[in-house]
Amino acid sequence: MLKILGMVFIVAGSAGMGAYYSDRLKRRLAQLVESREIFAQLEAGREYLRLPYAQLLRKTARGKSELFGGALCEVADEMEKNRENDAGALWAASLSKRERQLLLSEEEQELFLALANSLMSEGNPAKAVKLYEAQLEGCIRRTMEEKKEKQKLYGTASVLCGLFLVILLL
Repeated sequence: MLKILGMVFIVAGSAGMGAYYSDRLKRRLAQLVESREIFAQLEAGREYLRLPYAQLLRKTARGKSELFGGALCEVADEMEKNRENDAGALWAASLSKRERQLLLSEEEQELFLALANSLMSEGNPAKAVKLYEAQLEGCIRRTMEEKKEKQKLYGTASVLCGLFLVILLL
């Protein structure tokens, strides 16, 4: 009886690990898509509303996840407190505080910061923004493909590893 219960726990635990990694991929993709939406809203607001950057960040933060909404509000607060701060440094500090929740790769985080800096720059950064948005779209496409491939792999490999451990321990 105890052996059967142990086997069930091993298989359930290994299946749980597969589900965890699959969920992590889903959340990473959701963060990428949400960052694309944020920058599309920021660009549209900058172009059409012509609000100050801090107000634009607060307006964009409404309705976003706690991770990105909090980061947007934090950057806006810091910009209002000290107008001479570098916006890129504020974004980097805000994202580094949320590093454990942020599932983006280093490349994606650098792209995120570059896009934030280009929207903050004076003049007409439309070409740079379009370039960064195209790169972000490429990251989203790659992550979707990776999700399709790896979700099945995680589920299958985790159950097989659990069954292998059960056989090994018998």
